[in-house]
Amino acid sequence: MAEGELLIKNGVVYDPINGVKGEKKDICIRDGKVVEEVKNPKVIDAGGRVVMPGGVDIHSHIAGGKVNSGRLFRPEDGRKGLEAKTKVCRMQSGYSVPNTFATGYRYAKMGYTFVMEAAMPPLAARHTHEEIVDIPILDNAAVPLIDNNWMTMDYVKSGDIDLLTAYIAWIIKATKGYGVKIVNPGGTEAWAWAKNCDLNDAVPYFDVTPAEIVKNLAVANEKFEMPHSIHVHGNVLGHPGNYEVTTATYDLVKGIKPSKNRQVMHATHTQFFSYGGTRWGDFESKADAIADYV
Repeated sequence: MAEGELLIKNGVVYDPINGVKGEKKDICIRDGKVVEEVKNPKVIDAGGRVVMPGGVDIHSHIAGGKVNSGRLFRPEDGRKGLEAKTKVCRMQSGYSVPNTFATGYRYAKMGYTFVMEAAMPPLAARHTHEEIVDIPILDNAAVPLIDNNWMTMDYVKSGDIDLLTAYIAWIIKATKGYGVKIVNPGGTEAWAWAKNCDLNDAVPYFDVTPAEIVKNLAVANEKFEMPHSIHVHGNVLGHPGNYEVTTATYDLVKGIKPSKNRQVMHATHTQFFSYGGTRWGDFESKADAIADYV
């Protein structure tokens, strides 16, 4: 057996970049790289399994404020999912919210090599990165929350795209972030006053609307030529009839030219924004309407 050579046989291969979409084929590896052939490899029979490049989870919550709030809410959860330290792995704990070690190991077991932390409060950025560094195996990045932010809403109200773009640049540099995250734009600020915002409602005391926040951040994001489009969690999550708000949100970025070969909006967990009806009594799925729109 040649050292550093590996043959993965009989797997169903998915490799979108190279146009391989579910073909049963063998993969030859030498010194960590895919090659045409190997002479005397170690053989792994992957029959009945998927073989793919390292999985990429583009939206998860694995570090920082949210998961630590979860740990505080569920201290008893730390007694679940216990796995003792071994020669190669550190101690694991947690089920609903795994500890950092378990997060890395369990993602790796599923074939993932990269996970994006999809909502990093700028004030919690330092600790978010401390946790990311503590997660084994995985590569990570994080997108800072920028929408429900005093300076953002001031610049949106004034219509000063240059200042808004400069502010985004400062946030990205200060937090070591990857992109612009938008969560319930305007609605989170309204929540401080026991209110919420629909797409065209004025944000309390700021005289801007969620629609204006989304559109201006999209324009600034492209002006800044970010690698990722705006990452949008929309308004009125989980409410009957919210699919109309969702399609109206999509309409906001029509006509905005992407600065790179990608979309101008990444709409996240859309299933929660795909409901019809006028009340809970006639609540229904409108996933078909969203799919038709897309």
